[in-house]
Amino acid sequence: MSSPQKAYFTVVKVEKNSKPSATGTKIEVQFNPETYSLSKSSDWSKTDGEHKYDVPLTEWKGGGSMKLEMTLFFDTYEAGDDVRDKTSELEDLCLVDGESHEPPKLTFTWGGSMTVKGSHELVWILSSFNTTYKMFNGEGVPVRAEMTVSLTEFATEKMLTDRSKMQSPDHEKAYRVQPGDTLQSIAYSHYDDAALWRPIASANNIEDPRSVAPGTVLRVPRIR
Repeated sequence: MSSPQKAYFTVVKVEKNSKPSATGTKIEVQFNPETYSLSKSSDWSKTDGEHKYDVPLTEWKGGGSMKLEMTLFFDTYEAGDDVRDKTSELEDLCLVDGESHEPPKLTFTWGGSMTVKGSHELVWILSSFNTTYKMFNGEGVPVRAEMTVSLTEFATEKMLTDRSKMQSPDHEKAYRVQPGDTLQSIAYSHYDDAALWRPIASANNIEDPRSVAPGTVLRVPRIR
């Protein structure tokens, strides 16, 4: 019987306008978790106006970040090593990286990649950990530990745009212009028709459709 696959975290680099890419840093857990939990909230609020029904009218305001939580175990008793050498690999993921000036982003893999909508791999940040040291050798060095970790979903605007595919032309949307964008390419992305750039130009008082600065947030109006 083959050994079970170990779960592992991979540090990834996330550029503004590209997919996450692995840096080569892989952190394998010592023992696979017994369970893990995923949670996500969705923000629905009562609409303004007279409440004349027995159930309030509600309107979707947006989605919350997904949460991933698990408890990991570490044991170096037989080897006689300091268990903190193992726990620190994960704990350091909460610390600022010297190159990016912020904590690293991660993926989690166990039985395949964790994805959303069947195709987009989820990216996480380690939002918190709690390590309890449970056994010590004669010198007081910890040799067994239990760590609860909580990860929060991370995504750039580009990642969310790519995965949502909310291209319905009957809802107004906001879009942040990326380098290389034109009104024609934006129209094609949202309306499936590059020739429909004029409603976007009109909604944003754009006189020259060839001159739209990257970073500009445009209204993409409904067209039906």
